[in-house]
Amino acid sequence: MRKVATVQSLVSAFLILASQGVPVLAQLKQAPPAVPNPPAAAKPAVATDKDKKDDGIAVVQESKPIVQTSAKWQTFTDYINIKQGQDTVPLTMTFRNGSETALPFESMQILLAGRLLGTEKNFKSRVFTLDMTNALAVGGTQLIIKAYGPAGAAMSWQITTPKISVTSIAPKEAAPTDKITINGKNFARGALVQIGKQWAKITELNPTKMVVEVPGDIEGGKQQLIVTQATIKSKAQELNIKAAPSVTGIDTLSAPPGQHVTVTGSGFSKRASDNIVTFNGTPASVTSASATSLGVIIPEMHFPQWDVQIKVKTYGQESKDSVKMNIQSRVIENSGVPEQ
Repeated sequence: MRKVATVQSLVSAFLILASQGVPVLAQLKQAPPAVPNPPAAAKPAVATDKDKKDDGIAVVQESKPIVQTSAKWQTFTDYINIKQGQDTVPLTMTFRNGSETALPFESMQILLAGRLLGTEKNFKSRVFTLDMTNALAVGGTQLIIKAYGPAGAAMSWQITTPKISVTSIAPKEAAPTDKITINGKNFARGALVQIGKQWAKITELNPTKMVVEVPGDIEGGKQQLIVTQATIKSKAQELNIKAAPSVTGIDTLSAPPGQHVTVTGSGFSKRASDNIVTFNGTPASVTSASATSLGVIIPEMHFPQWDVQIKVKTYGQESKDSVKMNIQSRVIENSGVPEQ
């Protein structure tokens, strides 16, 4: 009975299609074969950073595919845009004629700023490479490609530079104006070194090493050292700056030992244990810390005392300035000059 029902269903379908003027055989030929249990569609693999191999090359600029629209000579105009700092590093320009899915051009002339760079004769295995170090100025340079080939022929170009790499710095702890040695590879003229928010002066440079001077007014604490070359940045290296803090004020003019006071200034460590606060040389307990203020407990000491000097030492560097307060039973808040 099932077979009879199936045949009747097919006949009915043929009659409906025929009545609509649809060529039935053509429809059957176009129909895909049935799959009893179709497998689940595989999701396309998504490339992750782990899948990408670092070949040590950074792309400065690359073209979109240059495609022939008809079998005749055509002219393609493009511009190479070089930024400040890219003009002083090693540059390589690579042309690729054709691809895995596109035919190559048969004839061509490549002109840069009106000068002939090469023709189809310069290509080897469909690749033409040029050393463009010191050949490109900052700004836009016109590139013209005059080419002939079949419709759909394609080519592209790319400008690359070796990636900079910082492998180590020494020492990893330094004071303002100290010298830091940076080891790595592919360093070149035009490299920039940033420590925290400030730029460091480069005093020595070769492809594998540079020496820089820590800025004199840099903020103390942990800072990131980054080398930038041709707008490409290296991985950050951590540098601990032992900058002397500055003490500018205190929120209490007079108080006894055990009283909480707040010392203000700059260059303090945000970690309380990195700061040492002394009252006439006697260490106090630091209860809280930020880059600009320290909460401290006045230490046990003989009192009354007048004009007690308060100094701060951060990362082993002592403040050159200080503030004063009176140590006595009476608590006097706000700023001003301690009473005598």
